[in-house]
Amino acid sequence: MVVGSGGREHALVRALSESPSVSALICSPGNAGTAAVTGCRNITADGNAAVLELARHESVDLVVVGPEAPLADGLIDDLEAAGIRAFGPARKPAMLEASKAFAKDFMARNGVATAAYGRYTDPEAARATLKDFGTPVVVKADGLAAGKGVLICESMQEAEAAVDSVMVRKDFGAAGDEVVIEECLAGWETSMIGIVDSRGETFLSFLPARDHKRAGEGDTGLNTGGMGVIAPHPLVDDAVADDILQNIINPTMRGLKKEGLAYAGFLFIGVMVTPEGVRTLEYNVRFGDPEAQALLPLLDGDLMEYIDAALEGRLADVVPRWRGGASCCVVLASEGYPGRYEKGRSISGIEKAEEAGVRVYCAGAAEGKGGRPVTSGGRVLGVTALADSLEEARAAAYEGAARISFDGAWFRRDIGAT
Repeated sequence: MVVGSGGREHALVRALSESPSVSALICSPGNAGTAAVTGCRNITADGNAAVLELARHESVDLVVVGPEAPLADGLIDDLEAAGIRAFGPARKPAMLEASKAFAKDFMARNGVATAAYGRYTDPEAARATLKDFGTPVVVKADGLAAGKGVLICESMQEAEAAVDSVMVRKDFGAAGDEVVIEECLAGWETSMIGIVDSRGETFLSFLPARDHKRAGEGDTGLNTGGMGVIAPHPLVDDAVADDILQNIINPTMRGLKKEGLAYAGFLFIGVMVTPEGVRTLEYNVRFGDPEAQALLPLLDGDLMEYIDAALEGRLADVVPRWRGGASCCVVLASEGYPGRYEKGRSISGIEKAEEAGVRVYCAGAAEGKGGRPVTSGGRVLGVTALADSLEEARAAAYEGAARISFDGAWFRRDIGAT
């Protein structure tokens, strides 16, 4: 059973459905895309207790948890206590994503390269320290905020307004009870995603990816959950990869083992490559979305094989295999996203896009009347193309995206171009 309803979960379901060791799949609650995967059933279970009961009722052999919220709420703990195999972190290691303050303190304790920071529970204290950081400066809501709680401020006025937004107005809810302020790093970003094993010793790395977080072209506008991804990242050469391994991945793994935070699951590391070397931006304790839609199609192997190895503590014996070439995922979003948007708009053209050779992953798309997909979220679809080169993958992804329509649909036209 795969828990979740986004594009990441559609990508996981599709990859697992191709495994010879998987005979049947459930996605809870799933979406229009997972419902269309052969051998998969969508079954809604609301809350951890309901998911646990569903897993028992269906005699599920393994539960893979996609999104961060149920992980932070201890779903893995509940499943393991019931004797059900589960892939993902327990509540304590999930704090690496659920609390930015916890994650930054973990990095500092374990020598993981990262930006200078401070953590504050009082808005006055937070405002007072801004001058010590100067501008630009980064203001982060401590808790989970659907990828939108990070505010990059170019001026002191913007920074003070960001503190008010997070801590006073509570624009991100309880996620803003504490704030992390850190220096703004200059450079370029890459997403390093891998599988970690239950022994806390192995990080099986996927290809480096580049996510495009900002809503506007040229990386402008508000942060989103991600408007598109390319893989592999063309700027991650051997020297950068070794820097990431030595100064981020290795000390992270040592820290997980030393502090009793080891788990079998995905680990996402956001990395900034600066002139002074690599720095860690954030941890996510699950696969990225839309990174999953770009990376999993490049995997030339059985995802279930890697998951089993991680759960059994033998991940070091597994060598990942990758298809050649590159992938590009372009996200189609609802009008108004990342702000307010309407739901229930009819989607057409998915079949025409897939006839052109792309993969269309449903993120915010639900089954409407007669099984026809309708919009149900801000990021609606991820159109992924594989090709021998990045340029060809980009062209194919945009050709596929152009074949899909729904009222108010929009997408960035520069994914992978800059």
